[in-house]
Amino acid sequence: MREGHGGGESFPVQGTATARAYDFEPEATPSEREQQALFNNPNPARVISFESLRSPSERKSIRARAAEIQRPEPLPQAKVELKRAKARKKVSESQQRLNFLGVEEVVSPPQSHIICDAPVAPAMMRAEAALIDGAIMLGPVVVGLVIFLYEGGHLVVNKNTAPFWLAVLFTVPVLYKLLWSCAGRDSVGMSAMGLRLVDFDGNPPSRERRYHRSLASFISFLAAGIGLVWALVDEDALTWHDHMSSTFPTISGQ
Repeated sequence: MREGHGGGESFPVQGTATARAYDFEPEATPSEREQQALFNNPNPARVISFESLRSPSERKSIRARAAEIQRPEPLPQAKVELKRAKARKKVSESQQRLNFLGVEEVVSPPQSHIICDAPVAPAMMRAEAALIDGAIMLGPVVVGLVIFLYEGGHLVVNKNTAPFWLAVLFTVPVLYKLLWSCAGRDSVGMSAMGLRLVDFDGNPPSRERRYHRSLASFISFLAAGIGLVWALVDEDALTWHDHMSSTFPTISGQ
């Protein structure tokens, strides 16, 4: 017996004494741990025991019940042929169109600017009235030229005198137009052809409108006469100066 180093007391040790035995459970292998976790079901009532399927009669009955279950028939397989789209037939102009949504297609004519029922004077009557007015304007020019030549004058036309003669020819129509516009009456040619000037409402135009029409008529003439010929293609048979001044000649009494 030996004494301990920490104190004076000592405990006797017998040679036949044995160490305390501990109960150790055998350690599970990795495969056993994986299988245990795999089949760890919290609801054991829904698990079918493999021991109950050991008898051949039970396995035979399960196969018989599985054979009685009707399986869905496979879907029929067949080739699908795609038809090519046929070309649309051309619709002739005489063929009627389909009336979709119950609304027929109505081709409306272009809306006219003329509100009144007064008809526009025919182009031939307007041309004859313009010829009468042109003869009246040309008469004083011819009389003055004859007197000038009779008194011994010489008519010289060159690059220096040409602007003067053009100014004379242009001044006479301007004065003639302004004369009748200032008087608020129609020209001699229109009165001779039975025409009168009205606005788009059918009323006699004011002096301002007559002045506006006189100026616009020169624009129609100076544009190579296009403003005058426009009456042949216009839907209302109106010229440029008719549209600009909102006036047009109509037949008297209508």
